[in-house]
Amino acid sequence: MSTPVPGRVEVDPPPIEPYTYGLLSVAQVVTGDGRWQMGGVEYSTDACAQGGRVEGSCPVPADGGGTSHDKPLAESLDWVTGGAPFTVYHRAECNAVAFTDPQERALARLRVVEHREVEKAFSLQLGAADARQPLGTAAVPLLVALGALEHNAALYYGGQPTLHAPRWTQPHWTAARLVSQQGPELRTELESRVAFGGGYYDDPSAPADPAPAEGEFWLYATGTVTARRSQPFVHEAFDPPTNTRVAIAERTYALDHDCYVAAVLVTVAPAGGGA
Repeated sequence: MSTPVPGRVEVDPPPIEPYTYGLLSVAQVVTGDGRWQMGGVEYSTDACAQGGRVEGSCPVPADGGGTSHDKPLAESLDWVTGGAPFTVYHRAECNAVAFTDPQERALARLRVVEHREVEKAFSLQLGAADARQPLGTAAVPLLVALGALEHNAALYYGGQPTLHAPRWTQPHWTAARLVSQQGPELRTELESRVAFGGGYYDDPSAPADPAPAEGEFWLYATGTVTARRSQPFVHEAFDPPTNTRVAIAERTYALDHDCYVAAVLVTVAPAGGGA
């Protein structure tokens, strides 16, 4: 008599822990419904205002006319227009038999993908921005790029910048000791936040799958990022002919960054090398 072979037993899958240190770990996240879901937001800001400098404590214009208050106005960016709203979604679909909670399944799937999909949207938003390029379009080492952006932000932005890099670049930053953990965030030595986005494109203006072996990516610096998002919501439907239940979970986002944005093309050493 042959020995019976036990059948497989269905068990719960292991828990999924969402990845950390992405865009939503450094953004100001505001959760709640509002009119912004129709067209996004805009706001006035002083963060990129440029001042001036004159010699002496009570200077007189060189031509001898006017008063000490006749100082030219420096150019500044007064208004920021955020990105258009977009909706991240996921669905769950199965035969109605034993499919007891499709809405919870759809919500669980949404939580798994929303970080990555939000980063894809923000990466494209950066690619469409008129970014400063303090070093032009030539690829430079990571150390040079970081220094250039930290300095450029100090010249043209009034606060701490936020840096954005594809996730595959993180080992190069760590190897060069460019970032350290501060609570749920990674920051540079100068306290700038760094987001390693799993959805960031190496070149947001020409999006494609990441190519770590090529060793080049665009490093962006922005002002403070705000991520406005709705509460997640679910739609459910039942198809009688197929006896199928379908649930679609969604959440609407609108992203903006304060007035500053700059970018530098970075080249990193091949695998096994330094930054």
